Amino acid sequence: MRNVSRRLKIFSVVVFVSVLYCAILGMFFDHISSVPVLSTNAGGEEVSLPIIMYHSVLKDESRSGAYVITPETLENDIVYLLENGYTFVTAQELIDYTENIGILPDKPVLLTFDDGFYNNYEYVKPLLEEYGASAVISVVGSYTDEFSESNIANPSFGYLRWSDVYDMFMSKHIEIGNHSYDFHSTDQGRMGAGRNEGESDEEYLSIFCGDTQRMQDRCMEKTGFAPVIYTYPFGEYDEITTDVLKEMGFKMSLCCTEGINHIVADPDCLFLLKRYNRPSGVSTWEFFKDIIKE
Repeated sequence: MRNVSRRLKIFSVVVFVSVLYCAILGMFFDHISSVPVLSTNAGGEEVSLPIIMYHSVLKDESRSGAYVITPETLENDIVYLLENGYTFVTAQELIDYTENIGILPDKPVLLTFDDGFYNNYEYVKPLLEEYGASAVISVVGSYTDEFSESNIANPSFGYLRWSDVYDMFMSKHIEIGNHSYDFHSTDQGRMGAGRNEGESDEEYLSIFCGDTQRMQDRCMEKTGFAPVIYTYPFGEYDEITTDVLKEMGFKMSLCCTEGINHIVADPDCLFLLKRYNRPSGVSTWEFFKDIIKE
């Protein structure tokens, strides 16, 4: 009788533990089913990608214009994109996706900042860190050399120094782009990286490659890395430069033509990516209403 009683007690304990386990398991799965799942794209599916192009960011509203916005406007843009289900992606994530070694969120967006203004370090970097966003900041080498030599750090008119570029490179929120060494000046007798009338392929490519490599060398010398993103100054380019950039190790190029990009499992789709310039004087909703998908 004692053995029977003991077996009954053991059986009761086993039943109780089993019931408790099932109840806890049920609660766990109920919780999991209530957590929103971030949709992702993999396996080479086509993904629509808007890219937003910013330039200078200044607190002084009187200086706002086609290429200057305030930190408040930038913050409004970031919040709006997040509230509409967008995920900020990096250039490296896009590269990985095209090479079939990564995934992308259902609604990706890429932020870019051209010219390498010091105010990008002063105002943009903290906002990216606060909201967990990311961006490509494209630097002009000659400007950075000049302000590194003078060591001026002024958000109202200055450009990034090499120490700032390195600090940004070390941040997980920022990638650095090559915006030419010295094509961002009309003093060079050409518009951006475009070809001058009458220039042969050989002449043009010699000038283009020389400037591009000079910037790559300066980046490597001053920071220990070379960019894989090329951003055409003023959006001016010649299509023959795409193959040259690939040979030089670049994985992506950015122009200024407006439109949505379609990203697939093909690295070639990351060249001459389109972007929307963000001016001031337009509300966040007005600017994005025809760009993003609700």
